Amino acid sequence: MFYGHDSFGLGHLRRCLTLAESLRNRLPDASVLIVTGSPCATQFPVPDGVDVLKLPSVTKGGAHYVSLRLGIDMESMLRLRSKTVLAAFESFEPDLLLVDHTPIGLRGELHETLASAKRQGIPCVLGLRDVIDSPLHVAREWSHPRIREALAESYQDVLVYGDTRVFDMRREYPVPPELRERVHHVGYVVRPESSLKPSPGVQEVLFTTGGGGDGLDRIEAYLRSLLGREVSWRSRVVIGPLADDKRARAAEDLAARIEGVSTIRFDPDLRTHIAQADVVVAMAGYNTCAEILASGTPAVLLPRTTPRREQFVRATRLKSFGVAECLVRSGLTRIPETVQKLLDGGLRRDISVDLGGAERTADIIAKRIGAGDSSESVSHGGQACNR
Repeated sequence: MFYGHDSFGLGHLRRCLTLAESLRNRLPDASVLIVTGSPCATQFPVPDGVDVLKLPSVTKGGAHYVSLRLGIDMESMLRLRSKTVLAAFESFEPDLLLVDHTPIGLRGELHETLASAKRQGIPCVLGLRDVIDSPLHVAREWSHPRIREALAESYQDVLVYGDTRVFDMRREYPVPPELRERVHHVGYVVRPESSLKPSPGVQEVLFTTGGGGDGLDRIEAYLRSLLGREVSWRSRVVIGPLADDKRARAAEDLAARIEGVSTIRFDPDLRTHIAQADVVVAMAGYNTCAEILASGTPAVLLPRTTPRREQFVRATRLKSFGVAECLVRSGLTRIPETVQKLLDGGLRRDISVDLGGAERTADIIAKRIGAGDSSESVSHGGQACNR
């Protein structure tokens, strides 16, 4: 059983689906239940042997979580979600629980499920993206007594989905001493590389903001920058399924006035679009950046800087690694010039990072549940995979 709280965006669900597909390849007879709060839970293809249980969705209302659709207060929502997760765990009777990102779930909603797993001796694995937030924020979060207790007592393995050469969690964050020996960097979690490559002819720029919940200002800035400007490329803009509908329609109307620009609301196979593009312009979410690394496509990253520093840290690190350009909000007017620079060969495409996170995670899960020996040892330092 996989759990991802998924309140804003698509990242946790997409990562869980990739891991579930890899686990099914490793253990063809396995059944995987993904429990998620993503409002887009039904919009992605689901592998055979995998199903999705959708929790009632929440979103950020300012600094606090609120119900996305149900007219109930947050405490009632948390009780509903917590009891649903526990009922799923006890009815499905999994051999292992994989928790994505939040050690105790959204505001502690996993507490009873983790306690049940401990009583039954069911192993639990925590999966973390490489960059969580600023070191100070992570230190504050992990110092919470219930989180510290869960990290110390609930998880047999903590898997970091990244490459230490790009970002080493054990150096960057205050990892508790009792946790350090269980932290393993397994590589980026990404689906197998697409065999598609950019087509000869007119160059194409892909513009994506992931789920789109907070990306429309970037899309609007890009479209306005193209008004009245002659450029040598076509643009495909993916607005995102979580974008505000009224503003999304306005962006579509604006795009229709610009030659060489097309828009789509959503495509679950964004990986193919990334592989076919000559340049990607994107926010700096984990999955998008992992797919950019896998494809080797040059990228202009437009990270959010609040409320978390995660995307900004990732974007600046990838810039220093030589695989992307980074523009913060004040630099949005420079997108066309930066795109042209990359189209002219401003970044290298021979990227070498560890992309084996999905397969290595599946091996670790198989080993934990006693389904044969792991075919590959756990990587502590990140092993290069040339793509």
